[in-house]
Amino acid sequence: MIQNEFDTYVELKVQDLVSLIIEYEKLEFVDALQYLYESKLYIALLDESTKIWHLSNEKLFEMLKIEKQTNKLIYPDFV
Repeated sequence: MIQNEFDTYVELKVQDLVSLIIEYEKLEFVDALQYLYESKLYIALLDESTKIWHLSNEKLFEMLKIEKQTNKLIYPDFV
């Protein structure tokens, strides 16, 4: 994937994840950004080689919730 395409795709994923965080975690926009940006999932999402960017927003949000509970980023078996 071309870097510009990947960057755009990740930006869209981040927007959708922040929306889910706001909706389900009841956080304000800035707090939702911080919630995501301070996660291991966000770092992995920025790394194209992890291939998690192709997962659904719902699956990524589920991974994020588990990470916040356990402090571990658990990848699905199919990644």
